[in-house]
Amino acid sequence: MTSPTRRNHHCVAHDNQDRPPPPVPQPAVVPPNQAQAGPVPRPFAWQPPPHFLHEPLPVGQYPGLPQNAIAQVQRAHRPPVNFNQCLNDQMNTAHNDRRRQHNLRQQQDRDEIRQQVQAELMAAGMQPPQVPQIPDEPIQPAPPAPPQYGPMHYEGAVGPHNFDNPLHYFAPNPAPPLPALPGPDYQEFNMQFQHHFQEEQMRMRNDLLQRQAEEAFRRQQIQLHLQQQEAERINREAQHAFEMQQQQAERINRKAQHAHQMQQQQAE
Repeated sequence: MTSPTRRNHHCVAHDNQDRPPPPVPQPAVVPPNQAQAGPVPRPFAWQPPPHFLHEPLPVGQYPGLPQNAIAQVQRAHRPPVNFNQCLNDQMNTAHNDRRRQHNLRQQQDRDEIRQQVQAELMAAGMQPPQVPQIPDEPIQPAPPAPPQYGPMHYEGAVGPHNFDNPLHYFAPNPAPPLPALPGPDYQEFNMQFQHHFQEEQMRMRNDLLQRQAEEAFRRQQIQLHLQQQEAERINREAQHAFEMQQQQAERINRKAQHAHQMQQQQAE
């Protein structure tokens, strides 16, 4: 008895007899001396769009490259899609919009309150204070940095040195050297130091004059206070002397009245 597995294998083998044989794998690189099927390769005529961030890869200039070289190079140089970054950008954009609208509403409320206060001050005959206008414009984003690598150069066709890495065809040239650091500018430093020194001198002089003016004002206030106390003391002494004179005059008057009354009694 034939097992199910063997029977299935027999049926599959019997059915496969009518199918054509699988194609023989062809080499990816066709030698230049053999006729190549397909359209005639033409020079690469693609123009990069304006403000392209990367150097265009001159893969079309070499028609002897394998068919997948262009796709592999493009896939390698295409930036991967970072969905978390996209979501973060969307959330940040929405948050910035909400914050900008909130700031705009706050600014409108402040302007409305300021206009009301100015109208009330103008109605009361007072001059409203001058408020400096501060521009509230969003900061413009910095332009994208240019690529750090130089132009690409072609290293040759597939060989033992780059068989495992098809992207090794295009190796970037070494980056150009950075410009030398600028030397110290002593004249600019001296000018800045002189300006800073003059500002410090002016600040110290203004502080000294302000302290002297405050000390003179405080001394004048103390002198006025002492003069006022002396005038009050003299006034109190004069009032006390006047009261003593009045009391003395009243005693003399009472004595004179008493003596007059005694004389009248004796005369009676």
